[in-house]
Amino acid sequence: MHKLPEKLTGGWRHHVQAHNELLEYAHKTHPIPAHGYRQTINGTMPRRPYEQQTTQFTPFISTGANPKCQISPGVIYSQYIDDAQADSSTTQSTNRDFPHLQSATIEPTINGTKLSADKAPALAITYPGNNYIYLKLTWKAYRSKPAGILFTGNHNLVPTYPAGTQTDQKDGTNPLPLSKQHNHTIPGGTTSGDMSIGDASLGANPGMILDINCILYSLSAAEFFTQADQAPPTETEFFTYLPAGYISLDANGKITKFGTDDGLRWFLNGAIKAWRDKQWVAGTDGDPDEGGRVEPVAPNDPEEYIMPGQATDA
Repeated sequence: MHKLPEKLTGGWRHHVQAHNELLEYAHKTHPIPAHGYRQTINGTMPRRPYEQQTTQFTPFISTGANPKCQISPGVIYSQYIDDAQADSSTTQSTNRDFPHLQSATIEPTINGTKLSADKAPALAITYPGNNYIYLKLTWKAYRSKPAGILFTGNHNLVPTYPAGTQTDQKDGTNPLPLSKQHNHTIPGGTTSGDMSIGDASLGANPGMILDINCILYSLSAAEFFTQADQAPPTETEFFTYLPAGYISLDANGKITKFGTDDGLRWFLNGAIKAWRDKQWVAGTDGDPDEGGRVEPVAPNDPEEYIMPGQATDA
């Protein structure tokens, strides 16, 4: 800090009086001659502190007789479509090939209320015991038939062999003349090259037809919830679950350790990117064991799932 000048005792009276009054003011207000500070009639005003921004999905936990957990607003990046052509819990729509937005921002909710609501929602926490917090992702599904693509991979999809016909294959309805009608018995070990059956002049399609569907997914909704069981709920084609964290409370509603666990852990920090891979399935009905399955295989329940930090975590 700069050294203040001494009081004047001589000189022109008006200047001496003004100098000494300013000096007394400086002694009372203790001005700080640093960059960014400004002098006002009320004294020296320091700079405003930088505004600190809370990280997305930061938990705020209140304990006691009515414990609860609030979560700061955040977003999930995912594919999105804004109409209801597919029921996100039961059906697959065939009216869409792609979502409207390939990387949209979607805000999760708690009990149906967005995290950024004026009255922020909160998760109720029970005690004593552990509370496991999950983020439930709800998907919409869209079924479409790919065309003109090279499809490779280890997939058991049963082809259809056009080995016999009684109709004009251009539209499948007009009967062919008797001289053109034919049926064939396909021997075992027949290859696609052997299946070139049909009269090209009649518009026949020689070879084999492989009928497959591509199922695309878009995120419909996301919601935080708590449960007493550490294992996540059963996932389906339309629901997946992200472990968000856990809270252990004692009989007084205070955060505690049960055994050797941490008592509190949180796994989310910042925005989330959620993407569900496309599925390839047979486009024809039939026995799933014969490759005719038309729905994706359902996920299995985990036999054992332990969150990091728990006492039983090996």
